Amino acid sequence: MLRNVIVEALMSAKTRFAELKGSDEAYKELGIGAGGDVMRLLDFELEKVIVESVTKDLGDFTLVSEESGVKECGKGEYVVVVDPLDGSTNALRGYPACSTAIAIAKGGCLEDVVAAGVINLVTGDLYYAEKGLGAYMNNSKIKPRNISKVEEALIAFELNVRGQINGYVSRIAEIIEKARHVRLIGSDALEICFIASGTSDAFIDLRGFLRAPDFAASTFILKEAGGVVTDAYGNMLNCKLDPKARSTIIAACTMELHRNIVSRLREIKER
Repeated sequence: MLRNVIVEALMSAKTRFAELKGSDEAYKELGIGAGGDVMRLLDFELEKVIVESVTKDLGDFTLVSEESGVKECGKGEYVVVVDPLDGSTNALRGYPACSTAIAIAKGGCLEDVVAAGVINLVTGDLYYAEKGLGAYMNNSKIKPRNISKVEEALIAFELNVRGQINGYVSRIAEIIEKARHVRLIGSDALEICFIASGTSDAFIDLRGFLRAPDFAASTFILKEAGGVVTDAYGNMLNCKLDPKARSTIIAACTMELHRNIVSRLREIKER
């Protein structure tokens, strides 16, 4: 049942995105969302169709969203965590990488997530996972690659610090230089799902900017696929499902690669 709820809501978001993208109206600023970023009409409209779809299929629930914050939509048992548009600047500029993410939980913490989905709004690729049942992309089961060393890996990085973290790039420069391949697309949910599907091997974000709605769905999908995700210190992620809860992220296809990344970052920090 939860699969249908998530897939229908994500498809509704993709349809609305296609209707609005490129229009001047879509990027009209409406104020500041609960997560602290500018909310545009496109963000609002995608959240609106998601809530309508989930309400139709699931009934009552608690909404946790970057735009509306925490909102009671009845008295249901589920918490629905929504990032209507991950990669807002990409969407605004026409850079072809943005996504919508939905996670459903039976409690108020990240470990309470029981199902999740992410849709690539450009290609239509849909990633989905349900607790204990593995992860899928477009109905085909997926799993990460078997990579153990940075020198063998395709690693994605989040480098968008907006002048707020002095020396940030120097903390990860050595890994950037040693990695076999490096990528940066500007949609963190997709970057993490790419690990789950074997498209990439790791994702590193040491900024501490990402909020729970940004990563609740994609990290669940990666873990169900067999990958590994922690904070920058190697601690298990289990923040509250709140639009203001933030974390660093190190995600990897294998425990060996994850340990290799964490140990190298620790060595760099201790020099």
